[in-house]
Amino acid sequence: MNAYNYFLSGKILAEKGLITQSCNCLRMGLESEWLGLILMKDPGLGMEWAFGLGDEAVLKRLKELEKPYMIRKTLGDTSRITIKDRGEIYAALSDKSHTKLSSVARSFIPPNASPADEFIECIPMGGMRGKNNIPRILRGTATVLRFALAEIEDGLGQRLLEGEWTWKRADLVQITEAGYKSEGGVFEPHISSRGRPGADPMQAAALLSAIRHGKI
Repeated sequence: MNAYNYFLSGKILAEKGLITQSCNCLRMGLESEWLGLILMKDPGLGMEWAFGLGDEAVLKRLKELEKPYMIRKTLGDTSRITIKDRGEIYAALSDKSHTKLSSVARSFIPPNASPADEFIECIPMGGMRGKNNIPRILRGTATVLRFALAEIEDGLGQRLLEGEWTWKRADLVQITEAGYKSEGGVFEPHISSRGRPGADPMQAAALLSAIRHGKI
């Protein structure tokens, strides 16, 4: 239920063009869902989580589940989703949830202007607007929700998705809105600039915009 409320909040915020805030809700939704799956598979642990009883061994397990990376690890790999996949989608959402340039700024092109007139500006108060912007933001939301439904399918043996689904790592670009070609020519979605200050793709775009227009 908590995961559902986070996902609903993320969808509502995405429809308002509030990308950063939406990603934060989607991230928390995944975290809640993952913990829920763990506790449903282990009813005894779920009782301990709910009522705070148990021995030291149980308390140690519960302390571990307070750490997001341990939640992702504890679920293990499924037939379609790996621990690495969970880590990457969580990292991508986390990166967009924090106040860094890639999460608070976007590139804009004035109406009827050429791409050369593109400039970088903060997301306006009240969120993004425009008939093209909102559907693009919602593609990232849909990517996360399909991932979440597949997790429930694999974890509980429920059928929720309309068709067959496989995780495509390239779909992370729907969340991060950036990617690059590796030396081998393979497309690599940008996931996070954490621990690598200056690796935010939006910073490069902002620098080019500042040089082109002579202003920040």
